[in-house]
Amino acid sequence: MPEQTFEELRRYLLKSGITPRHVKRTIAELNDHFDDLQLEGKSEGLSTLDAHAFAESRIGEHKLIAQNMLAKTELKTWIYRYPRVARLYLPVAYLLLLPAAPVFAGAEHASAVARWGTSLMVSAAVTAAMLLLMQIAITLT
Repeated sequence: MPEQTFEELRRYLLKSGITPRHVKRTIAELNDHFDDLQLEGKSEGLSTLDAHAFAESRIGEHKLIAQNMLAKTELKTWIYRYPRVARLYLPVAYLLLLPAAPVFAGAEHASAVARWGTSLMVSAAVTAAMLLLMQIAITLT
């Protein structure tokens, strides 16, 4: 149940630029704290639903948790911390990686790349043979 409780907070924090590592750790700590508060509520004689409500009230509002995390720039990814640098360097990095894209795609589809490569080599050999025969025919006539 607490996983569902903090799922919206998790998505919001990730969209806001908090690093996945910090989001994962925070949500795990909140889940642990939520479970502890539910057990505390049950030990005080509350029903399961009342213990859940008790834990939610003690945890506090998710907006406040998010605001506190967003106020700390060290928790954000470097793209959110240095947006001007990201706007300059990311396009350059993508341009440098663009020639490598077929290699990455080819590694995943090796059999298809092998078939296409073989067919291209055969077609090049046939074309070269036809051109050679035409050149020989021109030379002999």
